[in-house]
Amino acid sequence: MPLGNILSGTEQQYVANKDDKETWRILNTWHEDLKHLDADDEIDDDSPAVLCLSEGQFIALIKEAATTGQIQNANFGGGDTEELEREFTAELDMKQRETERLQEKLDNLQNATSEVMENSLTSEEYRLKEKAMASILKLVSMQDMTNLTRE
Repeated sequence: MPLGNILSGTEQQYVANKDDKETWRILNTWHEDLKHLDADDEIDDDSPAVLCLSEGQFIALIKEAATTGQIQNANFGGGDTEELEREFTAELDMKQRETERLQEKLDNLQNATSEVMENSLTSEEYRLKEKAMASILKLVSMQDMTNLTRE
C-alpha cells in the first residue's frame, strides 16, 4: 500500500517541522502528489505538497494568525510569564512610588509658592507703601478741595 494513501486517511492534514537551518517545512499529507509515494521515498522541497518557510516568515504567519483570532491565547514572550509578571509588577511598584514622591514634591512646591505669594502681597513693606499712597491721595484731594473753595 502506498504511503500517500495512509497519509490521506489521517486526521491531521498538515504537519510542520523545523530543521537545523531554521527552515520550516509544512507538509500537506492529503495532497494528491503523495498518493503515489512508497514508504522509502523522499519528498522533495519542490513538491507541491511541501511549503518551505524561513523562521521569520513562520513567526510572521503565527503572529498574524494570533492577531486575526485564528490562534487563541498565543504567547510571544518566549519566556516564563510568571517571571515577566513579577518583573513588570516590580517595575510598576517602583514607578508608582516615584510618582507618589514626585506628587508630594509638587504639592510642597505649590504650597511654598502660595506662601511666597501671600507673603509678598501682604508684607510689611507693601502695607507701608499702600498706606503712604493713601495718605498722598488724601493730601492731594485736600489740596484740590482747598483750591476749589478759594475760587
